[in-house]
Amino acid sequence: MKLQLDTTTMDLGDTPVENIFINDYMPQADGNFVKVYLLGLRLARTKDLSTVMSYQTLADLLGLIESDVKRAFSYWERVGAVRLDEANGEPTVTYVNLKELYVKHVYAKPEATSRSTFLDDRDIANLLSQADYYMRGTLTHSKKRDIASWIETYNMPPNLIEEAFWYVTEVQKKDSLDYVEAVVRNWSRDNIRTKEDIERSIREHDERYYRLMAVKNRIGLSNKAYTPVDFDTVNRWFDEGMSMELVMAACDRTVNIQHPNLGYVDRILRNWQSKGITDPKEVKARDSRPTPRTTFHNFKQQTETMTEDDLEALAQKKRDAFLKKLGE
Repeated sequence: MKLQLDTTTMDLGDTPVENIFINDYMPQADGNFVKVYLLGLRLARTKDLSTVMSYQTLADLLGLIESDVKRAFSYWERVGAVRLDEANGEPTVTYVNLKELYVKHVYAKPEATSRSTFLDDRDIANLLSQADYYMRGTLTHSKKRDIASWIETYNMPPNLIEEAFWYVTEVQKKDSLDYVEAVVRNWSRDNIRTKEDIERSIREHDERYYRLMAVKNRIGLSNKAYTPVDFDTVNRWFDEGMSMELVMAACDRTVNIQHPNLGYVDRILRNWQSKGITDPKEVKARDSRPTPRTTFHNFKQQTETMTEDDLEALAQKKRDAFLKKLGE
């Protein structure tokens, strides 16, 4: 009689994960970054792994793209969970022993460093301040550190991350930090790096937001902070049936005022609306009509060719006539 154990092709082993990672690193990390970390950890603990893993191989195993894997390891290096090295063009990812870091009191130091960085970089500090405003409360330091990491992780400038906060909270009416990051991630994936890129993208998906951006750009207020009043004011014009061409024509009237603003544009549109003007061509037609002549125009024509002495003599004559009339 032969006795033997059944064999299996399934991997039923274990991969120990430090609680420090679960408690302190994982909560504020992107879900895909966690997946990359854990799969990499499992492979790093496989002693008989004969094939050198590449970023692309990891991406294929997780259903991601190669750039996602690279950003993930860059993030874990930045927070101190791994070390990245490269020799002869071959990247090496070394998983840091988090227990040892904790014992050496190194693990707690990035907190102070991050705080200093936030305070020293004005753009990041402004972004985090705006994040508090849009999320309607004070975010924890770990969440702010995560938001700041999006700049490098997604190669996204702070002002566009702020735009994402505005779009998610004020337009989409959502208060989810994960949703904001998803928008930033999608913009990064679609290579959106400027406000013009956002405008083109949003025009395809959100007409009301596009309208506001178009108007602000037309009157030179593209950098003006968002307010719900502005959003409602602009979209009310279109809700009432005004065309984009008519609104743009009203915006062009701000060129001669010192401080262009949406209130001025609104007054112009309301004036046209009261006169029944619905087409920019009607505005041009009215502007081209000759102005009726008045006594003021006749006086202006008479005085345009007079010298300063002539004007003074005329003024004296008017004064004498006025005084004489008073004495009668």
